Amino acid sequence: MRKEERHQLIIQLIEEESIQKQEELVAALQARNAEVTQATVSRDIKELKLIKVPAANGGYRYSIPVESDEDMSEKLNKLLKNAFVSLDQMDKFVVLKTLPGNASAIANLIDKYFDEELFAILNDDDNILMIAKTIQDKENLFQALQKYTQ
Repeated sequence: MRKEERHQLIIQLIEEESIQKQEELVAALQARNAEVTQATVSRDIKELKLIKVPAANGGYRYSIPVESDEDMSEKLNKLLKNAFVSLDQMDKFVVLKTLPGNASAIANLIDKYFDEELFAILNDDDNILMIAKTIQDKENLFQALQKYTQ
C-alpha cells in the first residue's frame, strides 16, 4: 500500500473509530490488509500532524487538526506572495502559474479554502488548473485569487 493510500485510510479510521493509541491504529490498519509497523504509523502520525482530543468515553483519541479559514487564508497569502507567477481565466477554468515546486502546496490550500466553488483542481509542479462549478463561482474564485496576488 502506498503512503498516500495509507494516509487516506488512517484519516478514514480515525474519523470512524475512537482510536486512542498507536497500537490500536496499527491493529486497525492491519485488519484492513495494510502491512504496517508501529514505526511507520508513528511517522504517519507526525506527517499527518494528528492531534489528540478528548474522547467521548474518557481519555484521548487521535483527530485531524482543524485549520480555520483565517489560517488557510494566511498560509495561502504567504505562499502566493513568494511563488505567484500569473493568473488567467477562461469559461469555468482558472489557471494559476507558480514558481517550480510550489503548485502542490498552493493547490492543497485552494482546494480546502474554495471547496464550495470548485468542481475539481489539478496541479503539477508549477501550474494549477481549477475548474469551477459555475461561471459565477469562477468569477468569485478569480477575484479572490487576484487579491492574494497583489
